[in-house]
Amino acid sequence: MPSTTLPPTSDIDLFATETLLDPYPVFSRLRSAGPVVRLSRLDAWALPRYEQVSAALRDHETFSSASGVGFAAGLNKIMAGGVLASDPPRHTALRVILSRMLMPRALRDLGPSVTDAAEELVDRLATHGEFDAVSDLAEAFTPRFVADIIGLPQEGRAQILEFGASTFDGLGPSNERTPATIQGQQALLHYVSTTAARDRLTEGGLGARVWEAVDAGDIDEHAAVTLMMAFLSAGMDTTILSLAAAVRLFAEHPDQWDALRADPSLIPAAYLEVLRIASPVTVFSRVTTRSWECEGVTIPAGARMAVMYASANRDERKWVDPERFDITRKPADHLGFGVGIHACVGQNLAKLEAHALLEALLAKVRRFEIGKPELIVNSTLHGLSRLPCRIIT
Repeated sequence: MPSTTLPPTSDIDLFATETLLDPYPVFSRLRSAGPVVRLSRLDAWALPRYEQVSAALRDHETFSSASGVGFAAGLNKIMAGGVLASDPPRHTALRVILSRMLMPRALRDLGPSVTDAAEELVDRLATHGEFDAVSDLAEAFTPRFVADIIGLPQEGRAQILEFGASTFDGLGPSNERTPATIQGQQALLHYVSTTAARDRLTEGGLGARVWEAVDAGDIDEHAAVTLMMAFLSAGMDTTILSLAAAVRLFAEHPDQWDALRADPSLIPAAYLEVLRIASPVTVFSRVTTRSWECEGVTIPAGARMAVMYASANRDERKWVDPERFDITRKPADHLGFGVGIHACVGQNLAKLEAHALLEALLAKVRRFEIGKPELIVNSTLHGLSRLPCRIIT
């Protein structure tokens, strides 16, 4: 049936630089406009509220990823058939391989080494007193575990940080940064084909297991390459951004740091709250496979949808006082990791790293003092590029 309600329309540019740097006022305006909003500049529909974002993520049959999760045809074509840009049954086959090594039981043996690395890093930073919470803390901590789990050779590890930012940036519409994102994808493919080729991966690592799945006939070689690219492009940036955000939030809310020091059992809840209020991924897209009705508005089949994770995580209809950072909130149903079949498969590793780092910081830090934060400009990520920090022990 045709729509009985005219859809709200907005000329907001979700991907303008000023929006990327300060997205939350824009998100609030879209939530106020309605549960689904036509974006005239983007030729797409926005889902800015929690209820609709959660529903879309849980309904992969209506909201498909197979046509890509970005807004530009170029990168969607490059990523086609990968774990992010596929639906069952292909997605299921790829996901099973990832899950075998990234479920909690599979990561249990990694725990002691993550704890040791966190304590070593924090000890070193505490000795210096001043550091950058992005480059010296978050970026110095996370990549090593991803690289080890994949089984990458030591050679070339320094460049893997470059891959994620270009991939996430390329998921936005074509703009002046698009040529650089395409070059980044070409560099990633070259790395996977040469430095991280099959014969150079550590036996027993996630990368080696991908190729074992090829030998077993579970997936083809193209799928193996797309999985390797996904590991390297989606496995680090979000965790890095969340760890840096945690430092900023605790510096700006010292009462919450005091509460955590008084009760370290709140570490898991505190990290969930960081992910809720400072969601690293702001938006992915989906395409409707059939018409979908929302409060009297009918979205046609074939519509590109902007599924707004970070906006949903601050939705006033879902959260009490959503702009407040509160580590006792325990927002287990936040959408920072997504939900449904495309929920972040690496979230257990991210939690392991974050919990270990927060515990190590609790043992050494009485207060964080920060300088002026600098933000990244990225089409689908939001967070810090630099955060001068001084710790008081």
